[in-house]
Amino acid sequence: MRRLLWLVPLVGLPTAVTAQSSEFGTRGLGLPGRALSVRALGTSGSFALFDSTSSANPASIGAVPALTATFTLLQNFRSSQAPGQSVTGRDTRFPQIGVFGPVGRRPFTVGLTYSTYTDRDFSVATTSDLLLRGVPVTSYDTLTSRGGLNDLRLATAYRGLAGWQFGIGFHIITGSARTDLRRSFSDSGFTPVHQRAEISYVGFGLSGGVIHAIGDHLGIALAARTDGTARVDRDSTRVNRIGLPNTWGAALRWTPSSRLSLAAEGSYRTWSEADAALVAGGGTGAQSTKGFSLGGVYVTDARRPSRRPIRFGVHYAQLPFPLVAGDRPSELGLALGSGIHFTDSRSHRDVASLDLSLEHVWRREAAGYREQAWLLALGVSVRP
Repeated sequence: MRRLLWLVPLVGLPTAVTAQSSEFGTRGLGLPGRALSVRALGTSGSFALFDSTSSANPASIGAVPALTATFTLLQNFRSSQAPGQSVTGRDTRFPQIGVFGPVGRRPFTVGLTYSTYTDRDFSVATTSDLLLRGVPVTSYDTLTSRGGLNDLRLATAYRGLAGWQFGIGFHIITGSARTDLRRSFSDSGFTPVHQRAEISYVGFGLSGGVIHAIGDHLGIALAARTDGTARVDRDSTRVNRIGLPNTWGAALRWTPSSRLSLAAEGSYRTWSEADAALVAGGGTGAQSTKGFSLGGVYVTDARRPSRRPIRFGVHYAQLPFPLVAGDRPSELGLALGSGIHFTDSRSHRDVASLDLSLEHVWRREAAGYREQAWLLALGVSVRP
C-alpha cells in the first residue's frame, strides 16, 4: 500500500494539470458527489431532503405517485488555477439514475438509485529536484487516476397519517481508482519508472429519514446516514480499511403562497473518519464538513404549476480533502433551473418531464488553488 500511497503528496504540488475532473478531487477519496435530481440541483440542493427523486432522504420517495424512472446528465465546464499554473477542462457525467414506485394500494413506496459518491478522475504533472547517488537530478512525474466511488441505494418509505413520511435506505458503496504513474529523469543515466495499480473499495451504509407537513404552508425534513468503513484492496489484495462519514441533515420548507415555495437546508458529514488512514498513507488527511443551502421555486402558471417553474438557490459547502494539510477548501454555488411536464391527453396524468439546471460554482483553498465551473444538468423522468 505504501508503495502506491507515497504518490499522494505529489498531487498537491502540480506544476501542470490536465484534469478530467476538479483539482479538488485529487486528494483523499476524491470530490464528494451530490446525489440530487436536476430539480433539486436547480434550487442548489435546498429542497433535496423533500425531493422524491433525490437520494438525500429515503422518506422523500413516499411522495412518488406512480412508477417513475429518472436519468440525469451533467456537463461540467471548468477553469482551474494552481500556484503559477491554470488549465481549463470539461467532462460529462451521469451522476444520478433512479427507479421509484408505490407498492400496489399500500402506503409504501420503494426506490432504487445509483449515484456518484466521490469522483477521482484526474491527470497531474509535477517536477521535483532530487539528489540521487549524490547527483542533483530533476524528475518529471505524471500521475493519472480514473474512477471513484458509487452509491447503490435500495430504499422504502411509509406514508403515514397527518402528513408524516418515514423512510429507510440500504446502501452499497463500491468503486475503484485505476492509477498510472510515469517518472522520467533529466539525466538519461537513470531508467524511467512506470507503475500501475487498481485501488478498489467496498462498504455498506444505512440511512433513515422523516418528513412532516405542518398544515398547508410548512414542512420539516430530517435525515441521518452512517456508512461505517470501506474495505480497500490493491490489485485484489486486501491492504486497508478506511472510515466513511456519518451524515446528518435537516431542512425547512415554507410555502407562503400558491406560487412560491422556499426552503433552507443544512448538513454535517464526519469525513474526519477517514483522516487516520489517509495520513498513514502519506496524504493530507480529511476534515468533517458543513453545508448550507437556500432556495425556492416560483410557479409561473398557477393552473399548471409543473409547467416551466423557476427554480433558484445558493449553497455553501466545505470540502473534506485539503490539497495542502491544514487548509480548509470550500465551495460556493449559485443555481437556476426550470422544467416542463408532458401530460397524456386522455388520462390527463403526467407521463414524462424534462428538467434543466445551470449552476456556477466557485471552489477555493487558502494555499492559492482556485476553480470556477459551470454545471449544466439535464434530467429526464418517465412514468410508463
